[in-house]
Amino acid sequence: MFWKKKKVDLELPGDDSDHREAFRIRPISDRPIILKLLGKSFYMVNVSGTGCCIRTKSFKEGTVAAGTITIPSDDQVFPVKIRVVSIQRDLCRCEFVKISQSAQNLIHAFVLETQKSLLRGR
Repeated sequence: MFWKKKKVDLELPGDDSDHREAFRIRPISDRPIILKLLGKSFYMVNVSGTGCCIRTKSFKEGTVAAGTITIPSDDQVFPVKIRVVSIQRDLCRCEFVKISQSAQNLIHAFVLETQKSLLRGR
């Protein structure tokens, strides 16, 4: 009968090129997130609780650098250590290799707040 459910094997396609296992957002232009590394400041192209992307040609794949992240919502500044995972043209994709749990929670909260703001604007 039509109301009886049949077992269906379904495999959802995955994106193997997506190394981050967290949702990411593009910061709103009037509320940028700033990553400071080696005396230079970079506006993040996107950010998640596990990594970020910046525009630069200054780093090579595998580079590890310590710096700070500034989140505009509360003017929070916290230390972070990143590792460059890949470079594509001027996009430098990084993962956080050393970040405090409270800093990671702030980023997750910022991502959620930004998502809500964008949805309200629709």
